[in-house]
Amino acid sequence: MKNKLLKILDDYLLFFPEEKERQSRLLNYLEESKDKNIIDWNNFNGHVVAGGFIYAKEEHKFLVLFHKDLKMFLYPGGHVNDNEKSPLQTAKREIIEETGLNRFEQLKLSENEQIPIDIDTHLIEYNERLNLPAHYHFDFRYLFIVDRIPKIKIEEEELSSYKWIDINELENDLNYGKIVNKIKKILV
Repeated sequence: MKNKLLKILDDYLLFFPEEKERQSRLLNYLEESKDKNIIDWNNFNGHVVAGGFIYAKEEHKFLVLFHKDLKMFLYPGGHVNDNEKSPLQTAKREIIEETGLNRFEQLKLSENEQIPIDIDTHLIEYNERLNLPAHYHFDFRYLFIVDRIPKIKIEEEELSSYKWIDINELENDLNYGKIVNKIKKILV
């Protein structure tokens, strides 16, 4: 996985060379970590996760899910499993598990579908329910599209509700940072 992630990051930086400094923590993490530790949930230096924004084309809305532990609305996503070969595979699995959706299409930056539209590094605070210390998530974020808002069946252990929001509400949420500008360019 380590070599695959280094390659994805390298290809990603060809699209977003201005993010070299922003991605320096991830690059250092990948270079200094053992392959098995990169996706280990118990590696509290951090670990790789993946997720996907779901965009309903007809209604011009994005799906967000309320995460019980983090107490905020987020896009579907989560931890990479040992048997997964890429963060893209993780993002697709997490969407299916967390929303019940099984029909969606990826909006790609290039022919290489593994390149995410964004890679974000963020600190996850102490999780009281699971007694997990604060740690970093290196989040490979993809964009997916559905024709119209479908029926959603959320995974209720971690999630309590969902809603569909427009690009303005997404843009006003500080959790999404630079990704909104990227999404706007792709959807235009």
